[in-house]
Amino acid sequence: MFAVASSQNAATRLSWLERGALAIGIWEIPLQLDKYLFFRLDDSELGAVAGLNISLTTGALVLLYVHWMVGGAIDRQRGSYQVIWGLPMMAYVAFVGLSMLTANVVPLAFFDWFIVIQAYALFFYLANRLSSRYDIVFCAGVLAVMLLTQSALVFGLAALGERGFGQRYEYGPLAMVVWDDGRVAGTLISAVVCGAVMAFLWLPVVAMTLTVLSSRCWWWLSATSLAGLLAVMLTQTRGAILSMLVGGVMLGIAMYARGWLPKWTMGAALVAALIGGYPLVGVVRDRVLGDDNGSAESRMHLSRIALEMIQDRPLFGFGAGNSHLAALPYANQSMYRAEWYYTIHSKYLLTWVETGLGGLIAFLFVLATALMYALKAWRSEDRVLASLGLAIAASLVGSMLHMFVDLFNSRAQVQLLWVFIGLAAALYRVTSLAGSSSPATIRDARVRAWSLQHSPVLTRDV
Repeated sequence: MFAVASSQNAATRLSWLERGALAIGIWEIPLQLDKYLFFRLDDSELGAVAGLNISLTTGALVLLYVHWMVGGAIDRQRGSYQVIWGLPMMAYVAFVGLSMLTANVVPLAFFDWFIVIQAYALFFYLANRLSSRYDIVFCAGVLAVMLLTQSALVFGLAALGERGFGQRYEYGPLAMVVWDDGRVAGTLISAVVCGAVMAFLWLPVVAMTLTVLSSRCWWWLSATSLAGLLAVMLTQTRGAILSMLVGGVMLGIAMYARGWLPKWTMGAALVAALIGGYPLVGVVRDRVLGDDNGSAESRMHLSRIALEMIQDRPLFGFGAGNSHLAALPYANQSMYRAEWYYTIHSKYLLTWVETGLGGLIAFLFVLATALMYALKAWRSEDRVLASLGLAIAASLVGSMLHMFVDLFNSRAQVQLLWVFIGLAAALYRVTSLAGSSSPATIRDARVRAWSLQHSPVLTRDV
């Protein structure tokens, strides 16, 4: 689906250079080793992408594409395969770019567009360059390293106790934050974003833990899964915890239905529940039953403002990155004037407000296409790849629920989402090719090969 014919050696694994660049490019996303050019401080304080982002991921993408193009030009043994362009993805990128025509502050829309372009580049590379089981498992390992790295940083900040509350620690380009109320934000600056990113990474790591056979890998994947669970609890992000719960239930039920859950799963789940129970009690006490400082209520009036804006300009929107500026006249009405003001806290409403109805429809098709890729991979008989496909689908479903109440416009969230979409497409490609190699297909190929070798007529024709 959404593919056209092209030529490339699809059977070639990633080279060591590509593996290194890809690992650095993906691993850096939550660390945010980046720079924002032309930075606009006032806009950043209201939740906008307020600068032109240049990061290690940007450099890695340039290196990967140059290597890919040069390798494709000199390769003498190219075979035919299907390029996955992702028409919904291209349409969404186009709508974000076109929204610059309706934006009051065009640079803000361009900053958003530049991040989305990089995200599409990540998707396209992963979807079309990962052509083997080994490549996909390697990328899944990078996701596990990402989760373990961020979890370790969260634990380190949490260990500071009350003396770390409200502190920001900077080590060169690396910045780590603990909020005033003790919620740990890691290198994502926002505890909400930190929780959402780690929750997104958690399920693929759990899936690898349930399917890996090597005892050495199993132990470190198990430790990473448990560390990620506890780290998300320390961020006290309700949407992230809910997305983990929903995704985990989806993963468990589906794997149980195929008889793929190991016997030790129930015991491991019980241990994880006992260990994670204490921080979860704190989350329920402080963030659900207790006073959340108006966090949940503030999202409601921002959503009402968004609906008023949509009524006034439903088709074309107000420009990417411009919602916090376009909403000011609405927020200054008497009913909202005393309320907390920020960028709209719903990804779906935010997309509609900024890029119009077309942008929202394209974004929904992006998510639907990603789910299609992942769930088709789940049909594979390869336990590792199928479980990864299911885990990506479960992560997407959980995050789609979280998107109802949060922005999801940060670089880390946007680019990681498109990394997952690219991995889902690569899984779809690899499992589809493996599925096409049925015994009958292989037998027919052998018969044709024997005929070519033993038929005088065919030999002369060749």
